[in-house]
Amino acid sequence: MSACLSQILVAHYPEIVDFLSLRTGSRDTARDCAQDTWLRLSTARPATPPANLKAYVFRVAANIAMDWHRQQRREKTALGQYDTLYGDVAAPDTFDSVAAADTIRRLEQALLAQPSRSIEVFVAHKLDGLSHAETAHLLGISVSAVEKHMMRILLTCQAVLAN
Repeated sequence: MSACLSQILVAHYPEIVDFLSLRTGSRDTARDCAQDTWLRLSTARPATPPANLKAYVFRVAANIAMDWHRQQRREKTALGQYDTLYGDVAAPDTFDSVAAADTIRRLEQALLAQPSRSIEVFVAHKLDGLSHAETAHLLGISVSAVEKHMMRILLTCQAVLAN
């Protein structure tokens, strides 16, 4: 029986996805529900054989969509309750925001005080994503010079963060 029901689903798959899309509002969700329908049908053992197999398959699909909506409501309720209880805890307090802004300002000042070549190396490597070898080739310097410039920047940043 379950093989026959699965065959009905496969034969009417596009129609079932359209049906589920109207119920869920999303074709991706409809495809997920259609897959869940197939899983349920593959293990279905109805007590009495349904008179209309296609109608039975569509009823199972509709039930899956209803289950999906219930799950969405439960998740939304749970998230709302979590936000009510812990929403303010996740937000940084004023002191943390001011401290972070101050650290960023000090890092920026320290980086801008570096030699221009070190800044060029830093930008090419970290911001443009070039390797040490690519940075060296671009700037016409050796790989070890790139490493020295990057070490200078790294030590400067560590000193700022340590204070």
